[in-house]
Amino acid sequence: MVSEKEIFNAFDLYLSEENLELYDLNIVNYPDISRVEVFIVSENEIDIDLTSRLNKQFQRLLENIGIEKGSYEMIVSSPGIERKLKTNRHFELALGQLVKIKLYEPIDQQYVLEGLVGSTSEKNVNLIINSVDVIINFSNIKSAKIEYKKFKEKVKG
Repeated sequence: MVSEKEIFNAFDLYLSEENLELYDLNIVNYPDISRVEVFIVSENEIDIDLTSRLNKQFQRLLENIGIEKGSYEMIVSSPGIERKLKTNRHFELALGQLVKIKLYEPIDQQYVLEGLVGSTSEKNVNLIINSVDVIINFSNIKSAKIEYKKFKEKVKG
């Protein structure tokens, strides 16, 4: 049986040849695989034609490694406006953007921080909160996501 890492690597390699980047991959119910969710990022627009083409190509890749077509649901999408941030690369892609980070251990008695991503390193992210730099170790991050308040304000108003 092929491993999740092998599937990730196959998709990542294919996308790099297309000048696209694999943002995240969720394989639901591995090894019985009921759904495969592929999230991609690009400097260019991600439209329905691209996601449809990639959907078919990923199904071919999975068939080539022994996973029967039609035995799972395939979803190909961008990660969305309020995307989750799980890796150092995700934070790199979010430089200058407003994020909300939930912590395991509080910083200045706060378990939830909101600020702009200033920089990242291998072990930390620098969050700018009210012009103050707050260094957060990745191991202390419970969850993080982009905050898009303009959208929320329009919906409420």
